[in-house]
Amino acid sequence: MQTELLASPNYYNTWNGLQSCEPNVPQDPRYWSRADVATWLNHMASVHHLPAVPNDRFIMNGKALCLMTVAMFLDRVPLGGKLLYKDFQLRLAKAMYLSDMYRSC
Repeated sequence: MQTELLASPNYYNTWNGLQSCEPNVPQDPRYWSRADVATWLNHMASVHHLPAVPNDRFIMNGKALCLMTVAMFLDRVPLGGKLLYKDFQLRLAKAMYLSDMYRSC
């Protein structure tokens, strides 16, 4: 089911539609603290009805999350790892795009 959700073209619309209930974390994941990572994990588990993610599996900041592969997410969270990875990558890509856009102005 998780793979079907990620493969669906509506996933991106769903992700954008969640902006009204976004977690209270910096827009750029590279600047997330450990507490921000925990907030994002709790938010994702709540919104997507995933089992609670133990915080001890992600004792890291946003820069460390940037270095993680999908396999690393799956090792830490077998049920929901791909979804977390995809959401994080989308947030990171958006932040990098906006950063590049502001620099070119």
